[in-house]
Amino acid sequence: MSSKNLLVISQITDDQKNVIKKMGINVFGIDDLDVQVSKNEINILYGWNKKIGLDIINADHSSLEWIHAISAGVDSIPMDILSKRNIKLTNASGIHAESISQSVIAFILHFVRGIDNAESNRLNKNWITNENTQPAIISDFDYLIFGTGHIGQQIARLLKSLGGHTTGVNTSGHPAEYFDKTVSIKNVSNQLIHADVIINVMPLTDSTLHYFNYDRFASAKEIFLFINVGRGPVVESKGLIKAINDGTIKHAALDVFEEEPLKSDSPFWTLPNTIITPHNTGVVRHFKNKQMRIFLPNLEQYLKDGTFKSNQVNLNSGY
Repeated sequence: MSSKNLLVISQITDDQKNVIKKMGINVFGIDDLDVQVSKNEINILYGWNKKIGLDIINADHSSLEWIHAISAGVDSIPMDILSKRNIKLTNASGIHAESISQSVIAFILHFVRGIDNAESNRLNKNWITNENTQPAIISDFDYLIFGTGHIGQQIARLLKSLGGHTTGVNTSGHPAEYFDKTVSIKNVSNQLIHADVIINVMPLTDSTLHYFNYDRFASAKEIFLFINVGRGPVVESKGLIKAINDGTIKHAALDVFEEEPLKSDSPFWTLPNTIITPHNTGVVRHFKNKQMRIFLPNLEQYLKDGTFKSNQVNLNSGY
């Protein structure tokens, strides 16, 4: 059997490249395309770039068999085309769970423990200790987490360790580890009226696009904190902005947005009581090493029998 050709779109280290080469794989970079290797000779893509990826998929007599996305979300990849061409897809679901969940806990503590008020008082040189600014603790609140996969479970685990009560929301209401209970997304209305903190970690699919809109927020009780670390377009921007401005959402922590990067004149920058991070809650040191813990075992298995040990994406559901 001839050697497979792998195109690296997302950077890897030289040591990682050498490990892959020792498995009998020819490793190429973007600059090698149409110089050392033709687009139609690429068998495996490591990472995703829309233009490059589509050029390879649509090349005459394309040999592409497998794409490994370095993110958990794969909504930017045309799964309908992959399905028609019998191209397999894996993702990095799971490697971001620890870093994102810790960021979520940091967001919660920032507002629950009154760190936002302390920072405001510092900037204004105010020493305020009256009861109106007395902070709460995590166990004072109920948490509704949309998405019960790796990230949702890790968030629930950390909240549970701090006394938080968690309800998870997924497609069927099936049980998930660390949650006090779970409900199906079709039956979530009754939970919204009890939730103090709503956390979105849902993937972007046809059914979750703009799931969170102003009417959804308004149907909940006053939301102490809304956190979005899922996919930006799951939340309708106009509805979110309105809900924060009119107090339906008291505080917000937003890592993902419908349009990224945010423009300098975006209204998000000036929203009250809002934390904004640039889609980086999943970033962590040694990220490339964590990626390889998924990719290398999958590559080894794929070379044996064309299957994967983990993280294969269902092209119909999108996750």
